[in-house]
Amino acid sequence: MSEPELAPTLAARTAALVRDRLGDAPIEVVEYRGEMTIILPVEHIVPVCQMLRDAPDLRYDFLADLTAVDWEDREPRYDVVYHLLSMQTRAVVRLKVRVGAEGEDHPTVPTVTGVWPAANWCEREVYDLFGIVFTDHPDMRRILMPDDWTSHPLRKDYPLTGITLPEPHWGGQVPLGSPVSPTLYRQTLRTPGGIPGEIDPQAESTRQSVEGQGDQEH
Repeated sequence: MSEPELAPTLAARTAALVRDRLGDAPIEVVEYRGEMTIILPVEHIVPVCQMLRDAPDLRYDFLADLTAVDWEDREPRYDVVYHLLSMQTRAVVRLKVRVGAEGEDHPTVPTVTGVWPAANWCEREVYDLFGIVFTDHPDMRRILMPDDWTSHPLRKDYPLTGITLPEPHWGGQVPLGSPVSPTLYRQTLRTPGGIPGEIDPQAESTRQSVEGQGDQEH
């Protein structure tokens, strides 16, 4: 077998092995530009990952990436995507599961940290930025945003700035020498139930009270 034939042949064998393992379970195999993607029911992701890691002639022993995609107008809304690499054969394959029924704010996917421990931080990032929860994860908490953030910045319905900005300075572009509004850069998404663009009434009341005390002292 010549080297250019190696990876495609292994990818085809990978798809055949997954089909054989899952039997009648609905799976979809997509080939595009020399890349193979296998779309699985979410409940099969862990056993399939274990099988591909341990198969003697495949050995997908490296989780190159784990991420997600938000298809806001589709149901299921999210793809969770796994890029697998065999260090032994140099073959690559992409796995996908689809989650997120209508009205489901935090869809769930089984963790693959028991297969590849490095998935720990990738899954935390997906949870932080998309709100997808990985069940049985050893440390399911945010990794980039503050712990008190109440939304997920890579969702398609997330506001572009995530903060209250005065008009007409969309994006926070304030001309040099101009006064800065006291509401500039006030984060609205740390308040449960807060609406992007709205000032939290309780926070505003506290700010005015503090400013009033400062005026009295002077």
